[in-house]
Amino acid sequence: MRFRYLLLLPLACNFIGCATHVSSQQTMADDRNLVYEDTYKAYREAEEKYLNLLFNIERMPEEEELWVLKRERMLELMQLKELMLNARVELDGAIQEWERHLLDVQAEVKSREIKKLNPNFKGRDAERTSPGQLLPGEAKKTPSFNY
Repeated sequence: MRFRYLLLLPLACNFIGCATHVSSQQTMADDRNLVYEDTYKAYREAEEKYLNLLFNIERMPEEEELWVLKRERMLELMQLKELMLNARVELDGAIQEWERHLLDVQAEVKSREIKKLNPNFKGRDAERTSPGQLLPGEAKKTPSFNY
């Protein structure tokens, strides 16, 4: 669930074709992703150190230094967790901003699309891509055979 948005980044990039043009929204999302990854790694390392410390306290509960270190590591772990969650919120916001930008670009491209008409036909027939193609609504018209 955490990396759901990260999996959408390459798909969205390929969908719109932003591989050659990097928008400021994409750059912001990439930067926020790097910050989140760094804080996540730091949190995991601190969590591992804290678990090792708890194991050492179980083996040597009489060591006063371990109990002091436990409080310090717990505070560090809570701070890193808060930083990681804030980085994730910023990443989600940046990704949503990028998605809005992609939708705007897609709408702009769609509005610029000009319907190509076949120069070999005139009038409504110019909408046909081939001589036998039925246009919308033509299939409903059935010829009446009154003999």
